[in-house]
Amino acid sequence: MKPPDLKRTESKEIEFFDKYYGNEAYNPVGWRLRLARDVQSLRQETRGGTLGRVLSLGCGDGQFELLLAPYAQQVVGLDISPQGIEVARRQAARQGVANVEFRCLSFSDLKWDEQFDTIICQAFLHHVPEGEVPKLLKQCFDHLKPGGFFYSQDPNRNGILRKIGRVFMGAKYDHYHSPDERELVPRELETQLQSAGFGAVKLRYLDLTLIPAIFVLAKRPGWPLRLCVPLDYLWCHSPLARWASGFVAVAEKNAGNLPPTT
Repeated sequence: MKPPDLKRTESKEIEFFDKYYGNEAYNPVGWRLRLARDVQSLRQETRGGTLGRVLSLGCGDGQFELLLAPYAQQVVGLDISPQGIEVARRQAARQGVANVEFRCLSFSDLKWDEQFDTIICQAFLHHVPEGEVPKLLKQCFDHLKPGGFFYSQDPNRNGILRKIGRVFMGAKYDHYHSPDERELVPRELETQLQSAGFGAVKLRYLDLTLIPAIFVLAKRPGWPLRLCVPLDYLWCHSPLARWASGFVAVAEKNAGNLPPTT
């Protein structure tokens, strides 16, 4: 049985994202730029160029997962939004992609009886109730194959633009966020991943302006968002990186992480 806070969160998230998908409340040029950057970021972690069997939690309308299909044996995408999953399945059929499966399912309802080489939480963990995150990370660890890895990307609580946005946008700032999402502290997530059993946890920063601009400039021309990509790269590879808007966590499951056999 789901905890009450998880049921409440999921209900609000479904309502918010159904409106999001229906209104296409994002800049399409910026969105494509983001997806290309995200695919490149994830592929940096592959060994031998393949992601193997992939589980993607919070897949939304499946655009990211369809881009991963050429680099994976199979991709399983989960999301609680019926509208998002409907769009994802329609796109998969239109593109003729056969190795991607989309399931309308909460992570709490997933039967964890499958093993994966890669588990992805792309802009997902910050929507999970805080008390449920350690359990989810442990489930991810348990259902990764040895040698597999976990990958997440989330907003950074230390992000400087987030602090500025709250000051200058006031209540309007919340219009761009679902009711229960929150920013994460990178070092806290690192500790949680280590507690779940992962080793070799890496943190890196990926975004400063592009993701905020995708939503703030949703109905504007796309050329300003092209300028965000090099700006973000320079910021995230400088001493200022810790104040970026978004960060990536990568955690490996290797032989040293496994419990001893008896």
